[in-house]
Amino acid sequence: MKKYLLLLFFGVVVSLFLAACNEESSSDRNESGNNELTLWAWPGFGLDELAQEYEEDTGVKINIQEADYGDVHQNLITALASGSGAPDISAVDQGYLDRMKENQNQFHNLLDLGGEELEGVYLESKWEQATNADQDFLIGVPTDVGPMVMAYREDIFEEAGLPTDPEEVAEEIDDWEKYVEAGRQVKEETGKFMINRTSDLYLAILEQSAEQYFTPDEEFIGDESSQNLRAWEIAANAGDISMNLERDSAEWGTALADDQIATVLLPPWMLQNIKNAAPDTAGNWNITFMPEGSGNFGGSFLTIPKQSDQPQAAYDFASWVMAPEQQLRIFKNSGPFPSTPEVYDDPAIQELEDDFVNNNNLGAIYAEAAEEIVAGYKGTMHDPVNELFQDGLTSIEDGDTTPEQAWESVIEEVNRQLDR
Repeated sequence: MKKYLLLLFFGVVVSLFLAACNEESSSDRNESGNNELTLWAWPGFGLDELAQEYEEDTGVKINIQEADYGDVHQNLITALASGSGAPDISAVDQGYLDRMKENQNQFHNLLDLGGEELEGVYLESKWEQATNADQDFLIGVPTDVGPMVMAYREDIFEEAGLPTDPEEVAEEIDDWEKYVEAGRQVKEETGKFMINRTSDLYLAILEQSAEQYFTPDEEFIGDESSQNLRAWEIAANAGDISMNLERDSAEWGTALADDQIATVLLPPWMLQNIKNAAPDTAGNWNITFMPEGSGNFGGSFLTIPKQSDQPQAAYDFASWVMAPEQQLRIFKNSGPFPSTPEVYDDPAIQELEDDFVNNNNLGAIYAEAAEEIVAGYKGTMHDPVNELFQDGLTSIEDGDTTPEQAWESVIEEVNRQLDR
């Protein structure tokens, strides 16, 4: 009997020990990410192949759930507000990032997960966007960047009497006032238009400054910011060089195909849009620097909502998939432009060519433009305020109002919305 009780006691102890080991093993697997992570993104990130490779190497399945750009952000905002339903990893565009940073307690601080190792890996502008003012909170791993250059039609420029060599074009059109003057020369000599819409011109100018609509304290300065005032003044009086067509619309594509638009202010990903819309214009385009430097159109971050119970596993994947070597692989597969400057000397970038444009330095120009990007502060209300200014410019182009009346209406509506 004693022997039986002893064996029984021993069996219980062993069972408890094994259960504890299993629990610890399960916890270890969960912490190391040997399970499934959910990632929310919109199309275009180019992560599928890398996610499959990561699963094969680590056993971690990355469940990528794609939705439209706006839906991803709205779904994330809803999940954070309700306290449930957020993914392990969510892409957040730069336009929404400051809104998320205002609620950083809803996200894991990546500095607690090893994120300090990322400093210096990405463009300074991307790092500034990803961290808070005190540099003690990292909300996301930077993904791509959208350095802006100017694509121009050599044939239209030549017909208008403008230079066609990229260096000469950049030298002659080195500020925005000269850009508008060149546009008027194009219109007078050829009957064609310099740009699709004045709001695109406005955004390109605005994005070249750290000071836009708000201070880091969320004070609205759009009615006195020198950059915004200048961007508005130039764009509001440039209707004569604009065709007043929304970018990426069917009408925009038709105008490009019909040789009606001389320039496109162009992040890397938009070149494909031109190729799709106007394939027969191949060989007529060239690329040079945009007036007064660069700007940024696009670029996101991989964040880890606090609702994720696998933050370390999520960080391990996010930091791996957006490391320089992986960003370069994504780019080589016709993906977004890397935000990791250490790969800018790689032949894949330096020797980038595209038969659609007459420039063998395409990648080098984008790389230089990327390093000139300024990290403009957006603010939590940046997007709705930005939309109001763009709508105001469109109303001027439509002939519905004067620049002065449009400005007053926009400022009045901005203040009304901010006071709600």
